[in-house]
Amino acid sequence: MDYGRVLRRAWDIIWAHKYLILLGVLAGLGSGTGGGGGAATGTGFRFDLPAPDEFRIPEFPTPGVIPPVVGVIGVIVALIIVVVVVALWVVAVISRGGLIASVDTIDGGGLSSFGQAWEAGWRKGWRLVGIALLPAIPVLLLVILAVLAALALYLPAPAAAARANVSILAAIAGVLACILVPIAVILGFLEAMANRACMLEDTGVFGSYRRGARVVLDNFGSAFVLFLIQLAIAVGVAIVGILPGIVMAVCCLLWPLLILVQGIVTAYFSTLWTLAWRRWTGLGPVLEGPVATPQ
Repeated sequence: MDYGRVLRRAWDIIWAHKYLILLGVLAGLGSGTGGGGGAATGTGFRFDLPAPDEFRIPEFPTPGVIPPVVGVIGVIVALIIVVVVVALWVVAVISRGGLIASVDTIDGGGLSSFGQAWEAGWRKGWRLVGIALLPAIPVLLLVILAVLAALALYLPAPAAAARANVSILAAIAGVLACILVPIAVILGFLEAMANRACMLEDTGVFGSYRRGARVVLDNFGSAFVLFLIQLAIAVGVAIVGILPGIVMAVCCLLWPLLILVQGIVTAYFSTLWTLAWRRWTGLGPVLEGPVATPQ
């Protein structure tokens, strides 16, 4: 594969169809903003006292400290946040599918638009959601074990039993982490290929992963080189954009520009892999032809 030509073709497509950048912005909504806050305090431990000889189980705050109205409002706010986060994630998933479909149409010599791209992603929304959820299952299992280990501290049991429960759950989590984390990483990489199988070859959730894995294995050398190229570009952009990124992050008036840059990068990388998929699977390519532009 002529990597230089594919790289130029991807940029030509983005430049000629700037609505793809908007799709890139929307697709980046679900890329993980880690919204966690700072470390919690007030756990009930007294660090100014000598450590007790006996293992002590921390206690929950005394019931009734939080007024019922405040608790209800807190639950409502939490539910609203969850709904908004899930909605943004779904928008991101659909946008990724639309971006793939639109680039496929353009590279094939056709014309596309934001509306057509969104409609293409919407039609296969449930499958795209299923594909996106699959890599999260191993992580979810580890989170459940962590929650169980935390709850074990508060079970009405002697200190020795509590220590044993936590130790057993921690050991299980450690063993499973050695298995599930690599699986999650592999599935996360294959998710991008599965999305293209779904959008361009109309496969189901598991069929998309099988097809994506097959395409990657059949073209492993090219895929690995393309991954290294993407990594190099990403590192280069990150280095060049360190100072401007800090300025834009500090000055809220420049946030739209930061979001725009992130959208361009997301759209470019997605276009790059879609062009590579077309090359690998024989769907095209029209790499030598001019990019069709909207009239």
